Amino acid sequence: MILLKVAWKNIWRNKVRSLVVISAICLGLWAGVFGSAFVQGMMKSKIEAVIHTEISHIQFHAPGFRDEFNGKLFIPNSTNIAEKLANDNEIEAVSERVISMGMLASANKNSALRLVGINPSDEKKVTNIHTKLVEGSYFETNKKRPIVISKKTADDFKIKLNSKVVFTMQDVHGVIKHASFRVVGIYQTSNNMYDKMTAFVDISQLKKLYELENGSHEIAVWLKDHDQAEIKAKGFQENYQTLEVKPWMDLSSGMRMMIEAFDVYLYFIVGIILFALLFSILNTMLMAVLERVREIGMLMAIGMAKKKVFIMIMYETVFMTMIGVPIGFLLSWISIQYTGSHGIDLSGAAYENQGFESIIYPYLEAQSYVEVTIMVLIMSIAAAIYPALKALKLRPVEAIRKV
Repeated sequence: MILLKVAWKNIWRNKVRSLVVISAICLGLWAGVFGSAFVQGMMKSKIEAVIHTEISHIQFHAPGFRDEFNGKLFIPNSTNIAEKLANDNEIEAVSERVISMGMLASANKNSALRLVGINPSDEKKVTNIHTKLVEGSYFETNKKRPIVISKKTADDFKIKLNSKVVFTMQDVHGVIKHASFRVVGIYQTSNNMYDKMTAFVDISQLKKLYELENGSHEIAVWLKDHDQAEIKAKGFQENYQTLEVKPWMDLSSGMRMMIEAFDVYLYFIVGIILFALLFSILNTMLMAVLERVREIGMLMAIGMAKKKVFIMIMYETVFMTMIGVPIGFLLSWISIQYTGSHGIDLSGAAYENQGFESIIYPYLEAQSYVEVTIMVLIMSIAAAIYPALKALKLRPVEAIRKV
């Protein structure tokens, strides 16, 4: 207890220096933790957009279809497979899709587009595109050939609701087909690239254009447990070896690599900040030891063991750290709670062009706070070792003579 009291009083002998170190720990910790929360919030929104809006949890395809979206590569018995999957207790919903890469034309422009044929009632259960409508309806219409396009497409083609567009494609026999559609709905997601290339029609109409009587190009699966996507996909691949079965992480380009990279981001960025703080603490404690050479020498001369001198200096470092850490975490928690509720608007930074939300809601799991605390403690102990060892090398006789 005496060592604790002495160490506590020692850190306040030079208040300005100690407060500078404590402030550096607070601000460094806040910057690292909040930065990590920002990135995790960005990744969380990206994952939700990929799963809920674009992909769903698992997709089935004919081998090679995803390479070029070749309409001839379809799943011949897709309806039977979809019915079997729907009976799985771990699957919540299944939706078949027919997909065609072709040209969309209006009176003002024509461009490449991916047309997705869906069953609207089934699609509502595996994606949330129907919640992204900004105008019109999600196939709740009496129009003969309805199409739902994105706001990006509507702006590029200068078309509005009830406008007529023409889609040109090849059927399964390689014959060029044309079909006119009437715009009944306009949607908008956070991913401009997805919006620019994707439009939706009724699956039966696209099957007619393809002359595809039985089969589909894609089966989308929505699971009851998000975390089971990889395990279930692996099991389905074993059962349907003639098909390609992929979980959402392997369907979105670079998503798996991105998630793995961001998993270590917290430790990487906080580690860099703590490494810089380590030298700040080391320098402060070394100066404190050098200023107290005569005092430390006198303590040794009257019988204080070197072990206790070592512990006293370690206590001083840990005290400053443990003052800074709670304040730093409090600042981080307040910042994360506020911005997590209100969001950070980055609409001017063109994040939508990279598939991210324009409004980021920082988020950090409770476990991360514990892990960062352990990292800080290790850093503070490591920073105190050299100054403490420097003190142990002092010779009492020489030290007490030092002015």
